[in-house]
Amino acid sequence: MIPWRERCEEALGAQTRADAIRFWGASRGSRPIFDYRFEHTLAVVKIAKWLAPLAGADPETVECAAWLHDCRKVLNDPRARDHHAQEASDAVAGILADTDFPPGKIPAVRHAIEHHVGLKLTRRLEPVETACLWDADKLSKLGAASLVHYNCISGAFDAVETSGILARGQHWLGLAQGIAGSMNTEAGRAEALRRLAFLEAYYEQLRREWSDPMEPSTP
Repeated sequence: MIPWRERCEEALGAQTRADAIRFWGASRGSRPIFDYRFEHTLAVVKIAKWLAPLAGADPETVECAAWLHDCRKVLNDPRARDHHAQEASDAVAGILADTDFPPGKIPAVRHAIEHHVGLKLTRRLEPVETACLWDADKLSKLGAASLVHYNCISGAFDAVETSGILARGQHWLGLAQGIAGSMNTEAGRAEALRRLAFLEAYYEQLRREWSDPMEPSTP
């Protein structure tokens, strides 16, 4: 049987590479200039593998959901409504067919994927595997790696200038605070606060350098 991680990475990569080339074009050879969706998913998988055991979740379920949660999401989707969570859930069984992934865990993977959308929650998600995927997905939008991803894709949507990046970053901090306050797990919440503090320091430093370079830094 095919290892399920290998199948997930292969299925995801085929989708994201084609979509990234459609959106950005290809670099030398056949690689996309930047495969944002794949890079984002890798970040979510890394966080999910760290978070699941800390939260008491089934690691295999959470990691599989992390690999496939955006497997049907496209860049700048022209459709009026985004149905990628349900479409990704519908694709799970087919992707995992003939792999060594336990069939009995597929419903939990699908449930987690169907409930990972949104930047803020009004109540904690259940079961814990679903909660962990939401936290891992949102943590990937905070911290240093999120800045790499954001800065790589910024120019694809609008003209890039430092003042614009600063303005959008300062707006994002308000959303990021809501993300940190919505974490389902204790470990996720603590990590979100650490990453939020980093982002706040980063954008404050950028503001000082760009808005008033001579302003003295706070000890």
